[in-house]
Amino acid sequence: MARGQDILALARSALENKREHVISACRCIVANEPANSSLKESMNKLLLRMPGVMTLQDDLPRDLKGLVLVMEPSMGLADVELPEQVLSEVEVFLQEQRLSDVIHETGLSVPHKVLLSGPPGNGKTTLAGAIAQELGLPLFVVDFSAVVSSHLGESGAKIAKIFRGAVEKPCVLFLDEMETVLSERATNSNEVGEMKRIVSTLLLEIDRLPDHVILIGATNHEELLDRAVVRRFDFYWELFKPSDDMAQEWLHRFAKSYPDIPVLANMPPLKAEDRSFSDIERDVTKWCRRWVVEQAIRS
Repeated sequence: MARGQDILALARSALENKREHVISACRCIVANEPANSSLKESMNKLLLRMPGVMTLQDDLPRDLKGLVLVMEPSMGLADVELPEQVLSEVEVFLQEQRLSDVIHETGLSVPHKVLLSGPPGNGKTTLAGAIAQELGLPLFVVDFSAVVSSHLGESGAKIAKIFRGAVEKPCVLFLDEMETVLSERATNSNEVGEMKRIVSTLLLEIDRLPDHVILIGATNHEELLDRAVVRRFDFYWELFKPSDDMAQEWLHRFAKSYPDIPVLANMPPLKAEDRSFSDIERDVTKWCRRWVVEQAIRS
């Protein structure tokens, strides 16, 4: 679902007549939409009709076209709300990536594979984008639901094509919703056979992946993933639903984006109440809209 910040960026750029910024905001919205989203399809068609505009696929290595999207992250690490332990490990990860040449000179390898887990709407895609932005790398987003094919063996071939295409340039390769095709559970013998082929292909490609490609996998259900796949990742970071303190910290950051709305002064105390960050953003944005409408009516 389109994030409020992306929609705001789109509106601001359009009102300021900044064409390239409008295009960038549209790309962010497209990248964050589910594979079967009608909004994703409609916005891609609009981008294709605009003269002189490269589509998301034009920035990709040739072998990746049609399989992944290029996402243009709008937030850095300072804009992402993370548990303290995860934030500390992310900072170490970024330091090692920035000094990878120095580490290589000693003969040591540089860890470059990260698995993110947690309920939907708590920042997995946002964190992947922040890592890409911090390192100045393109972010190639793979939605596994778009890779699945009804033709026997085709899903594994697509996975191999994605990995081999990604090695052409330093990048962040983001595999979203990995449980879609890597679940240990299958309902019939055909599914079991196909799952084994997909897992075998993925294990082989992960092992071959050079460390100038940062691999970030994401899952809503880590317990469903094949254990051999999970073991291939160097880091495992869980992104839980926010605590009340994290929700308050997020609210202070949100309020800075809307200085004309008295979010902190007028809004009732914010409690996480077992909501995701996406749910909290939706509810706070709704309150802001109502405040704007009420002020307009009074005036």
